[in-house]
Amino acid sequence: MPTALETREPTRLAQPLPLYNVIVHNCNCHTFDDVIVAFVRIINMNPGEASQKAFEIDYHGRAIVATVHEELAELYADRLKTETVNQLGIALRVSVVPAR
Repeated sequence: MPTALETREPTRLAQPLPLYNVIVHNCNCHTFDDVIVAFVRIINMNPGEASQKAFEIDYHGRAIVATVHEELAELYADRLKTETVNQLGIALRVSVVPAR
């Protein structure tokens, strides 16, 4: 009669979740302070990193602000869009793409 160890299924290695980039695009319709506060509050960046990302967005037109699994990337994107709205009602422009 086989032992418990002999009848067990082979151990399957857990596969890491695929990563996605959260990209914020420049629209010249939000203040640096609005964007920095959003990054600190929503993505949990420190203020210095958030400021650097805001300047990168301004200079390059966009920046990757987080690289995380898909569900968290979508959550960050949704919160950035809905919680960072300027006085004219314009939302922050955010996209989520697979990380390479």
